[in-house]
Amino acid sequence: MKKIFIYINFFFFLTTFSTSNVFAEETAQEKQNHKKEVQIFSDIERTFSSGNISLISAYFPSQIYLSLSNGVNGFYSGNQAFYILQDFFQLCQPIAFKYTQRSESENGFATGIFSFENKNKKGAAQVFISVEYSGAKWKISQITIK
Repeated sequence: MKKIFIYINFFFFLTTFSTSNVFAEETAQEKQNHKKEVQIFSDIERTFSSGNISLISAYFPSQIYLSLSNGVNGFYSGNQAFYILQDFFQLCQPIAFKYTQRSESENGFATGIFSFENKNKKGAAQVFISVEYSGAKWKISQITIK
């Protein structure tokens, strides 16, 4: 009877220990995903402040939706999106960008105000960006500038 009690305690200890490790790993993975999400939003902010598309081009999926104030509207490949946004930032030269709202989830989004200069006139536009976590990577699924 004493051996059975020892086996039950040992089994209980192993079960508890291995379950706590699983939760610890999930928590570490969630922290890593959150850190990467914070990085994508930081890179987006830097891009809209500087016009450097290279900062976010790694986050472009095979198809990204763009809707820009210069009339561009539709789904484009990541490569096309790079050049379209590069042309847009040459037309509307960035001055500053500030987030007004940010959602941190697997299908997150952010809104912000993009300040720019176009033909020696200052302007501002509302920006909407949606991101998604897919295939262990964060991707930008949509960029709207109005």
